[in-house]
Amino acid sequence: MSKIEDAIKEVKDGVLISLHVSPGSKDVSFGYDEWRKAIEVKLKSPAKEGKANRELLNIFKEIFGEAEIVSGEKSRSKVLKVKGDKDSVVERLRELIG
Repeated sequence: MSKIEDAIKEVKDGVLISLHVSPGSKDVSFGYDEWRKAIEVKLKSPAKEGKANRELLNIFKEIFGEAEIVSGEKSRSKVLKVKGDKDSVVERLRELIG
């Protein structure tokens, strides 16, 4: 069992998720990178004019209701903040990773 909890940190008004984003992929998919301790997200959108960031936010808003990029706006390594508690966020991410 991968330790996806390592990519997640509870804060007072939500949960921070460490992500590693790969834009320009064929399909949207999720995984876990143990070395980076980050959730891997493959996106269809290219990393141009914020398109990949918008797609990323739309996906996470659909899942968690609210999402914002806290750091890594111009980087593949990002920290995203979502609403919820750590346990429910971990559970949802496990379902996505499969």
